[in-house]
Amino acid sequence: MGLSIKNEAVETLARDLARRHGTGVTEIIRLALVEKAERDLPEKTLWEKLAPIHAELAAMPNSGLQADRAFYDELNGEAERQ
Repeated sequence: MGLSIKNEAVETLARDLARRHGTGVTEIIRLALVEKAERDLPEKTLWEKLAPIHAELAAMPNSGLQADRAFYDELNGEAERQ
C-alpha cells in the first residue's frame, strides 16, 4: 500500500515533524490523522459526560440519612445552638 505526497510543502512539513518527534514520516502522518479524526467526532452532550457519575451514584447504598435542612446546616457547621 502506498501513498504519494505530491505537495513539496506537505512533504517538508511531514519530514520536519517526524524529525522533531523522533519518529518516521508514516508514524507522524498516522498520528496527525488520528488526532484530526478524534477532533472531528461530535462532542459529547452534558448528559453523556455525566452518565458515569450518575451510574456511580446509583450504585451506592442508601445511607438512610434524611437530607433535610437540619442535615445540611450540620454539615456546614450551622446547626442550631441551644
